[in-house]
Amino acid sequence: MKTLYIIDLDGTLLTNKGGLKDRAAEMITRFGKKGILFTYATARRFKSAGPIMEKANITIPIITMNGVIIADGKNGEIIKLNGLNKVQQELARSVIVEQGETPLIYSFIDGKQRVSYLDYDTKRIKNYLKIKKGDETLRPCKSYEELFEGDIHYVTLVNPIMSEETRDRFFTKENGFAFNQYYDVYFKEDLWLEIFSSNASKSNAVIQLKEMLNADETVVFGDNMNDLPMFEVSDRCYAVSNAVPELKEKASAIIGSNENISVPLFVEKETKEKFAYTPHETVIVRPDTERFKNAVTKAISREKAGIGTLNEKNIHAALKNYYSEDFDQEARIGGFYADIVTENGIYEIQTANWGKLNKKFDVMLDACHVTVVYPFEQRTKVITVSDTSGEMLRKGGFRKNNSLSEFFLELYRIKGFLTDPNLTICIAELDIEKVNYVSEKTGKRRGKGKYIKTPLALNREIYLEKPQDYLTLLPQDIKETLPKEFTLKELQEVIKPTDASITAEILGYLGVIERFGKRGNAELYRFCEGV
Repeated sequence: MKTLYIIDLDGTLLTNKGGLKDRAAEMITRFGKKGILFTYATARRFKSAGPIMEKANITIPIITMNGVIIADGKNGEIIKLNGLNKVQQELARSVIVEQGETPLIYSFIDGKQRVSYLDYDTKRIKNYLKIKKGDETLRPCKSYEELFEGDIHYVTLVNPIMSEETRDRFFTKENGFAFNQYYDVYFKEDLWLEIFSSNASKSNAVIQLKEMLNADETVVFGDNMNDLPMFEVSDRCYAVSNAVPELKEKASAIIGSNENISVPLFVEKETKEKFAYTPHETVIVRPDTERFKNAVTKAISREKAGIGTLNEKNIHAALKNYYSEDFDQEARIGGFYADIVTENGIYEIQTANWGKLNKKFDVMLDACHVTVVYPFEQRTKVITVSDTSGEMLRKGGFRKNNSLSEFFLELYRIKGFLTDPNLTICIAELDIEKVNYVSEKTGKRRGKGKYIKTPLALNREIYLEKPQDYLTLLPQDIKETLPKEFTLKELQEVIKPTDASITAEILGYLGVIERFGKRGNAELYRFCEGV
């Protein structure tokens, strides 16, 4: 089935500050490369939406101005214009003048789209003019006569004077009109009344675009009342969690918020081919200690015998032996080498520099399930040895590492793939013996690499297969300890010594927590519903 996904921008895809997150752009770009039909429908013009969406690389047609224009997704060239005819233009003019409104008039003048307004009364559109400062398409006018010049296709009244009775009497379907009325996403005090041709609603544009692209079904996403028309004509419709109640009532289901890029996550999950993989019954798994002991012995003996691959160190080699058992190591997949290939997919052992995995993931996650094993040095015993005589100089006890900051930083480096249903993250909690080789005279280590790390025990394996599994990494009572709405400072107090900023960033990507407002100057977070 050929599915067309259509998403509203403001309040649905874009953040509360009106931006597109890099990760969302990366995901949408991948959709396009894979032939997934993903586009947007917005009240904005292409001039406003295009620069924001440029990095998403949408190449199929887009819907702008609530369906007035269907345009080329790359350059904004008009494919279809659903404008007002002369009779409608004249009726709109007479009502607006009679009511004393000070509208925004969208028209084509000398072949160029302009936004005209009365510059002697801008109180009601001051917020609009503030965010459009420097826009060369703005056209200040001195009179109604000048205001209504050109071929008019769209009218916006911000904080309208006219009554709903007047609106409903003139701007009817019988007169060839449609309208949307709703409060602005960013300036909550501004009420917008948008008036356009009845042929130009988001609903009609969705139907037209479905026919253009020969799609079998349409799936739409929105947050505000101007999205209701396309909800009514689509096969499936989803409201983000920050949507207005009226839209949620009409939705097939409610997904996460705009701040957590919930729509790209939804589409990725729905369209991604899922490969054979047997998940673990529990998040925390007790390891096979005897098998790990044998894996370490094998790694050390191979190192002593001068056998090894790519200069592997003891920890990496031991874990490869442990997870591979009788399976192949270093299989080639699409130009990349996988550490291990098993009946349960690929295993990659990666201590650091996870950014290097991104190119591998582009290939491997489209071929099979991938489990990335992170060797976490939970307890380390340091032994100091003479680099000349080999005599032990000092022996310390175990030092425990309670910070997961480095782990979350590595996750950040592969953030674009974290919600891929074919990816599992495994934390291998280890006891490590670190032998430092130092000069007997100075007591200082000679050279950066004068040490050897050897794994002593594998204490636990933590398998992160679903977003909610990441809660295992936080204190067990964190939901009871934190306020319902919490700041980073409050989170830091509960999870120290792990850095709260990078932790919140990852949990936000995963849809475990969401950012939704402020307390003074501090950003506020809360746990997402269902987590």
